[in-house]
Amino acid sequence: MQRLARAAFPLALVAALGLAVVFLVGDSAAELENLVFTSRADHLRLIVPRGWRASDQPSYPGLLLWMARSQPPGQIELTAEAFTRELYCSWPVTCRTSHEGLPSKYACALRPKLEAQHLKVGPVQAGPKDNEAAGLPSIWFEYDDGKHFLRQAIAFSTDRAISLVLSAPTGAARATHARAFEQALRTLHLLSAEETARAEGIDAAIAGAPIDASPADSGALADGAMLDGGVLFESAPAPKISPVGPCPP
Repeated sequence: MQRLARAAFPLALVAALGLAVVFLVGDSAAELENLVFTSRADHLRLIVPRGWRASDQPSYPGLLLWMARSQPPGQIELTAEAFTRELYCSWPVTCRTSHEGLPSKYACALRPKLEAQHLKVGPVQAGPKDNEAAGLPSIWFEYDDGKHFLRQAIAFSTDRAISLVLSAPTGAARATHARAFEQALRTLHLLSAEETARAEGIDAAIAGAPIDASPADSGALADGAMLDGGVLFESAPAPKISPVGPCPP
C-alpha cells in the first residue's frame, strides 16, 4: 500500500500521509540543540528547533530531514523534489492559471488529493516574511482526518519544490508545536554560491583531495566545518528547461 501511495502522489503529499508510519523517534536518539542542517545538493539550510531530535537518514528519496519530540508527540519532515515541467503540468489548469505564486498554486493542486483522502483542509496562509527575504516565499495550511493533525508549508526555489510538514496525533499537540514549526520555517534559506563553494571545499578536504587554498582560506573552511551540521544528499538533477510553460492538452 505504501509503495503504491508513493507512486501515485506528489512527494509533498507522500510526506504528509506517510508521517504516521515513522511517527516516533526512539529515546536513544541524540539530543540536538540549534543544529544547522545543510543539504548541499538542494542548496538548503535549516536550523532544528531547540529540544527536537533529528535524523538525517531518510526513509525515501526526497526526504531530507525529520525531527521529532515526545511530549506532546509531534514530528516535522523536510522534503525537496525537482521542480519539473511534468510536476507543473500535473496541476489542474485552474491552479496553474491563478494569479497566486507557485507555493499557492501547488497547495491548490494538493487540496483535492488531500480531500480525496477524507482530510479536512483549511485555508492557505502567508508564510513568514523571513522566507520571502531569503528568496523562498512560502505559504502554509492545516488539515486533519480527526486522527492525524498536520500543518504543511510550501516554498519554491528555481528548481526545487520544498515542503515542511508538521504532524501530531491531536489538534492540541499540533497547536503546541506550531511555534517550533514556524521557527524552523523561518530559518529555511538557500545557500549562496559562496556557501556552496565553501561546503564543497570542506567535502574535498575531508576526502583527502587537493585543494587550491591559502592558509587563510583553510581557516575559513575549518570554521565552516564546525558550523555545518548537514550531510550530502543525492537529489534529482535540476531541470534543463523552465518548468513553467505551456502544457499538453
